[in-house]
Amino acid sequence: MPVTFLSLCDKADELTTGPYSMAGSATHQMSIVAAILLGAAPTGFGLFRAWQTGSDFRMLWMALAATVFAAGVMAASIGRRHTRHSAYTQAIVILIVSTLTAGGVGFFLGAGARFGLLAVAFVLGTCLATSSVLIALSRSKPG
Repeated sequence: MPVTFLSLCDKADELTTGPYSMAGSATHQMSIVAAILLGAAPTGFGLFRAWQTGSDFRMLWMALAATVFAAGVMAASIGRRHTRHSAYTQAIVILIVSTLTAGGVGFFLGAGARFGLLAVAFVLGTCLATSSVLIALSRSKPG
């Protein structure tokens, strides 16, 4: 059977509607991609800082501690349908506790500049909280 444009389109439709495809609109798909990138950003920031300095791994440890906490909160809510209110509540909890967790780890690892430490911890927590909101709202019900 010769390969035609229509047969390629049919094959593409089969691939995009299979069990491993991303269902939903383009906006939904972009929301998921943005959530993944924001969730990985703190670890990326930490790895970049470690690579840049060669010996300072404090930011990497801060990012890992905050990410583990946020992943735990998000894992606890797997399988539940979220309303917008519960998604925002979860994000606020992740923001506050991830910021405090990252700040505490940085403090115990000897970070000297308190304001800088708090600012970095807040940025890490904000990335994780935003990722949480995007994921929760991508599978939320109205309300």
